[in-house]
Amino acid sequence: MEIITKTTIDAWKKSLKFILDNGVDFEDKDARLCRELMNFVLVIQDPEQDYEKPIDIMQQFEWIYPSKEELSAIILNKEESIGYEYNYGSRIFNYHGLDQINDFIVPLLKKDPSSRRAVISLYDAFSDSKLLSRNIPSLMQLHFKIIENRLNLACFIRSNDFFIGWPGNIYQLVVLQKHVANILNIEIGTITTISGSAHIFHEYLDYIQRVIAR
Repeated sequence: MEIITKTTIDAWKKSLKFILDNGVDFEDKDARLCRELMNFVLVIQDPEQDYEKPIDIMQQFEWIYPSKEELSAIILNKEESIGYEYNYGSRIFNYHGLDQINDFIVPLLKKDPSSRRAVISLYDAFSDSKLLSRNIPSLMQLHFKIIENRLNLACFIRSNDFFIGWPGNIYQLVVLQKHVANILNIEIGTITTISGSAHIFHEYLDYIQRVIAR
């Protein structure tokens, strides 16, 4: 299952509707009713033009949603963030002491812009492959690829909440993509997400319909 869109907002709305119309309902371990699609691929051709808009929409609802500043700090900061069991930034920029961006991705793509090896991992088998681990990263792997002098990014996400989690996640991915592209002095291209489980929760169906109808 694949959706290809031009903009971030269009990607979000089409994905929500596709999951709503085609997903399968089940009850998760926390007794929450979910609607799920497996192995869902989403391609955004020009994410940069409106990647902040889903955050703006979420902040209009009556709950507190993380600010853009907080989300940027989480993805770009190598230190662990207070209040989070893990944060993506520390696993990207300080993975057992390795800065996966500056020590590997950037030098590799500067040396060989056509490389297919610019891959980083956020899954840590030493801490995450434990039966009692309940909260492990959803974002598993990132693959940077330069095509026609633009930096494209493909991501594997094991569990992707397309309503609550997706606006923050796609914002963070574009922030990281732009960060790497700026170092390489090129523009960003597409973002592709491959979601092992793409899902929504029934408790948010009214809000989801409101987003789709915008």
